[in-house]
Amino acid sequence: MNFLEKIGDKVFDCVLAALGRKLDYLIHYKSNFDNLEPQVKDLQEARDRVQRDCDMAKNNVQTIEADVQTWLTRSDGIIAEAEEFIRNNGQAKMTCCNGWCPNLKSRYRVSKRASEMGLEVKKIKDEGKFDRVGYREPTQVVGTATSNTGYEAFESRMQTLTGVLEALKDPKINRIGVYGMGGVGKTMLAKEVVKQAQKDQLFDKYLFLVVSKDPVLKNIQRELAEQLDLKLEVESESVRGDQLCKRLKQEKKTLIIIDDIWKPLNLEDLGISFGDDQKGCKLLLTSRFYNVMDTQKQFPVGVLLENEARNLFENIVGDLAKTPEIQPNMLKIVKECSGLPIAITTVANTLKNAKDIYVWEDAVNLFKMSDPIKIDGMDEKLYKSIKWSYEFLKSNEAKSLWLLCSLHKEDYNIKVEDLLKYGVGLSLFGNLDKIEDARHRVHTLVKRLKDSSLLLEGDDNGTVKMHDVIRDVAINIAAEERQMFMIRNTTDLQERLNFKDSFAISLPYIDDCDFPRRFQCPKLHLFFMFDQEETLQIPISFFEGLKELRVLSLSQIWFEKLPPSLLVLEKLQTLCVVGTVKDVTIIGELKNLKILSLSLKNFEQLPKEIGHLTHLQLLDLEACSELKVIPSNVLSNMKILQELYLPSTVEWEVEEQSTERSNAMVSELDNLSHLIKLHIGIQNPKILPKAAVFERLVSYRIVIGRGTFGYENLETRNLKLNITFQTDDGYKVLLRKCETLILHEMKGVKNIVYELDSEGFASLKHLRIEGNNEIQYIIKSMGVLGNIFPILESITIWSVINLEQICYTQLPAESFRNLRVITVGNCHNLKFVFSSSMFRCFSQLQEMKITDCEIMSAIVAIERKEEIEVRSDNNVMFAKLRSLRLWKLFKLKGFFFDVDSHVLFNGKLVFPNLEELDIGGMDSMEMIWPYQLISDSFCKLQDLTVNDCANLTNIFPPNMLRTLQKIKYLCIYDCGSIEEVFEIQGTNIVEDTHDIAATELRHLTLRNLGKLKHVWSMDLQRIITFGKLNYIDIDCCSSLKSVFPTSVAKALMQLETLHILNCARVEEIVAKEEGIETTTLFGFPQLNSLILRNLPELLSFYPGKHTLEWSLLNYLEIHKCDKLKIFGSNKSSVEETNGLGHDVSLIQRPLFFIEKDKFLNLERLGLDEGDAMYETSSGPSAEFCYNLKDLCLFGNDDKSTMFPNIEAPGVSDFRRLKNIVPFSSTSFQNLQFLYVYGSDVLISFLTPSTARTLVQLQHIVIWNCKRMTEIVANEESEAGDEIAFNNLRSLKIHNSPSLTAFHLGNRTIRFPTLGTVIVDNCPKFKIFCSGVLSTPNLASIMIEEKKIIKEAGDGDLDLNATIKEYWEAKLKTCDQKFTEKVRCHALML
Repeated sequence: MNFLEKIGDKVFDCVLAALGRKLDYLIHYKSNFDNLEPQVKDLQEARDRVQRDCDMAKNNVQTIEADVQTWLTRSDGIIAEAEEFIRNNGQAKMTCCNGWCPNLKSRYRVSKRASEMGLEVKKIKDEGKFDRVGYREPTQVVGTATSNTGYEAFESRMQTLTGVLEALKDPKINRIGVYGMGGVGKTMLAKEVVKQAQKDQLFDKYLFLVVSKDPVLKNIQRELAEQLDLKLEVESESVRGDQLCKRLKQEKKTLIIIDDIWKPLNLEDLGISFGDDQKGCKLLLTSRFYNVMDTQKQFPVGVLLENEARNLFENIVGDLAKTPEIQPNMLKIVKECSGLPIAITTVANTLKNAKDIYVWEDAVNLFKMSDPIKIDGMDEKLYKSIKWSYEFLKSNEAKSLWLLCSLHKEDYNIKVEDLLKYGVGLSLFGNLDKIEDARHRVHTLVKRLKDSSLLLEGDDNGTVKMHDVIRDVAINIAAEERQMFMIRNTTDLQERLNFKDSFAISLPYIDDCDFPRRFQCPKLHLFFMFDQEETLQIPISFFEGLKELRVLSLSQIWFEKLPPSLLVLEKLQTLCVVGTVKDVTIIGELKNLKILSLSLKNFEQLPKEIGHLTHLQLLDLEACSELKVIPSNVLSNMKILQELYLPSTVEWEVEEQSTERSNAMVSELDNLSHLIKLHIGIQNPKILPKAAVFERLVSYRIVIGRGTFGYENLETRNLKLNITFQTDDGYKVLLRKCETLILHEMKGVKNIVYELDSEGFASLKHLRIEGNNEIQYIIKSMGVLGNIFPILESITIWSVINLEQICYTQLPAESFRNLRVITVGNCHNLKFVFSSSMFRCFSQLQEMKITDCEIMSAIVAIERKEEIEVRSDNNVMFAKLRSLRLWKLFKLKGFFFDVDSHVLFNGKLVFPNLEELDIGGMDSMEMIWPYQLISDSFCKLQDLTVNDCANLTNIFPPNMLRTLQKIKYLCIYDCGSIEEVFEIQGTNIVEDTHDIAATELRHLTLRNLGKLKHVWSMDLQRIITFGKLNYIDIDCCSSLKSVFPTSVAKALMQLETLHILNCARVEEIVAKEEGIETTTLFGFPQLNSLILRNLPELLSFYPGKHTLEWSLLNYLEIHKCDKLKIFGSNKSSVEETNGLGHDVSLIQRPLFFIEKDKFLNLERLGLDEGDAMYETSSGPSAEFCYNLKDLCLFGNDDKSTMFPNIEAPGVSDFRRLKNIVPFSSTSFQNLQFLYVYGSDVLISFLTPSTARTLVQLQHIVIWNCKRMTEIVANEESEAGDEIAFNNLRSLKIHNSPSLTAFHLGNRTIRFPTLGTVIVDNCPKFKIFCSGVLSTPNLASIMIEEKKIIKEAGDGDLDLNATIKEYWEAKLKTCDQKFTEKVRCHALML
């Protein structure tokens, strides 16, 4: 057989086979079709079986395998297709020729498709055999952590939340702590941290453990293992810990949250290690106790702010919060909850369905009872948690001190010094004989209580506060366990008289108490009485039954003389009296007093009998601000006095006067050998002692000369001098020892260190020099030996007019080594702050503020004088400087001045940790940074403000963009030469970089930059992105033509606020980049506020084809943008027009398409009447307006760009409102504020039908509407027609000369809630309405200068009658004036 024959046979076989298959389809047509249905049924059963397995897997929190999910999808598809095929072909016509012949074509097609489909069904069924259908995802966080239901993003928590997240990002920190009192929201915050960390993809795995009070190590290990999908099959805790440690090492980045720690945990026993092989593991701990967490950084969680607490409560109780009868009681209850979220949510949920006012009043009363157990709805866990915190203190001293705090008034700033006085009087501190030792103990205990969140920081220095809920629990414990009682009223006081075992009683709220004649409590040790009314009288025998009393504190009392029954208090140790008492002589008989503290008004002379208190250890008279006379020898008799506090008003006797003197001399203090703490003011420096007493002092606050200490940062030893310097005065020893020194207007000194302390102020921490015109140098080399200011932390030099140099010498190495803050201001002779020889002395400097120094040319200068010849080419590093402010240094040529460069920071300066930079008022400065910058300098800068630098040409040169990517806040004001903010063009930086850097910039403000042409360069997308920007405000940049390049705009996914104002040349918000022809999507999913104001050249948002998405937009204002087309219709027609070959840049696209754009969150809308608005007969859609609360359309008469003193804008110039009002009747159903401004054509404001839709309207303001004759148009009405403004509260009408009435029709107009009506400069407004008018709650009417206020008992104000009476009276006055004028004129003739 030849080759051709073989080919022919092969072709024949193929043709025959093909024909055979086709014949087979025809022969087996019926069986192929009939077999398909049972095959599909089999597949359906297999599919249902797999689906049941999937459902079971999901119920067990398993994820379905991808191949199983794919198989189910394929099964559903083929089953649906087969069923449709069977349904459509079962009745198909398979014959022809009137049924005589089979339709071979149809049979062949159906048979072939049935056969192929049957094979496909069988194949899919055979593939549906799975060993398992699901798997368990690696555990990220237990359910309680991932679910953060109820979390509120309170403003007061944002700083802590941000701080924790920043710490988690810090590679040097792996252990972070969050602490706060029980119920404050630590766990919720930790969960939110997890949520945000997951969003930012900070970790691969998140583990959440709760340990609580009595942690069991095995239980914690088991929970940790379950979250790691690890099976622990051994019981040994150490082995389990080792297995967990190895398992954690397998994870790259893990965050472990351990919640509610009560005692220190051994993390290694648990299985958590922080070795080099676990660098990706970080730990977040929460606890009530500051000191149980071994962490590198800790963050406090405080209570909610007042408005946050109220909002939280209102959100829970709903509309009840708005009920006028309930709201006052609600506010009281919110205050009682004191910002504790758990207390707020508990009480609010209890009361949310209580519509009866008596329930709320009862709740208020129960709160006042201060017994949480009796408060219905008080969460038991809250009480128990606070009590457990108390019991956990262990120390009886700490418990007693805490219970003492509970005896004070609510929200009271408790002085720690007062706690010391009470504690000493009660002998709480064992055998501590020295007051200073007891003070150390008190501060230690207070710190422990604050760390346990049982006490809070007070509002003032040296004070603590007690959270009200914490205090309620403490009051309960004090009464039950210690017989310490808080008395609120006379009834309680009478009951306490029957309890003879009372240990302490406090009367913080007594104002109308009928005191018993004799208070019989034989075991009472402590008695407090606060804020007595002047009329309240204490019986003279009141104290006779208190013979065991140790501590007595009377606050805000009024006595002519202290009651004589005080004489029985022979065991009294501490007496504190605040108020007005003229005669305290009787105190001299309380011989066992250790502590006496008096704060008395109109108290000028201390009785000589006080000198009998020979056991006195502490005498505090500092708050007796009118005390002048202390008799001689009174102080010197107190031989064991340790602490003395006196006001600066005491008139000390001059030493040289005669022996017959009535007042004490300062030298008497030399006799007090135990005195170690002294507060005193000595106005005459000539009467100073010879330093014997000063040598012994370990703590002092002394003013010599006029003045007192203000709010300065005071240390233990503080000295203020306002004198003329004398070399032999006794205060020299104070200078050597003081920690805070203030030199105020001190004369006779030119060189501080040499003349005041040649030893270099070895102990000084804070130095302030102010108001001096003689000092020339702080330090000048004149024989000074040793280190100078070795521990100084801050120095302030203010208004030292003739200061030439701070330091005029080479300093020893350890000088200024601890300086952290330097402030220099108003020093007009100072040319520089540091010399180059001082660099090594400022390694700890953290804050620097230099302001208003007229001739300063440099901050750091190289000196070339005989004594100093230092020139270094090395870098100058300010390693710890975090904040730098340079203001009004008009002649400054540079921070480091070597050559005349006019660059603020040259290439030698390094600021590796600078976070805040604020510069302004430097006209000579042309650049901030050089083109060559040292690596790592400014790399942590977060806040940059540049203001009033007239010659500054740029902010960010190209080489700085990556260096400054940590900046979060950038504000530039009044810099008239800046042309570009983020400069990049004209360099090869693009070619030299490969990675795209993401900046941290969040806030950008640019104002009054007249030459600014570009904010961003066009090709930034290859270098750096700005995806975290959320606030942009650009104002008065007259050369700017566009704001964003396309690449920047497309990345602004976090943008919330965009305000562009007063930029005369801006043509588009986003500039089109070359090469972009397709439709560009701009998505702003977080944008909340958009203002485009006074942009006369603005044509479009973007000149090319584009789509805008900003679904969260809440506030939109477009004002004085005359060329911008705001609303348009038929988007497709625009696209079709583009398709006709027109240049897209020539076709003006509207900002919004009325058929497409819907803003369900839009509540505030402001527009004007620019010509672009008339290009379409369509305005915004009804959906567009549906949720509006404030609507503003400006008229031609608008002369300003701001609303004139109106908080909420409204509506203006209703020439365009014709396109808005006639929409659906519900278009404005949420409108609350209606503001009409500047219409010169509007005749009437609202139609009656539109007025009826304004069901939420609360305020109407009409301003400068020249032609408006009525507010609600007088259209034809039927009998009984009525318009009700049910929520309107105020109506204000100004400067509308044509307005004659609110409504001239015969309708009934009802204002059930209207309270205020103001009509001003409306000369034709003679009647309010012609029909029936109802204003039952009208309380105030003001017409021109006449104001009528509804008083109690008055009837309803008649608005129509009031208006009529006003104009009749005015007309009568005018007639009288006219008549008088005519008469006078006649007389003159």
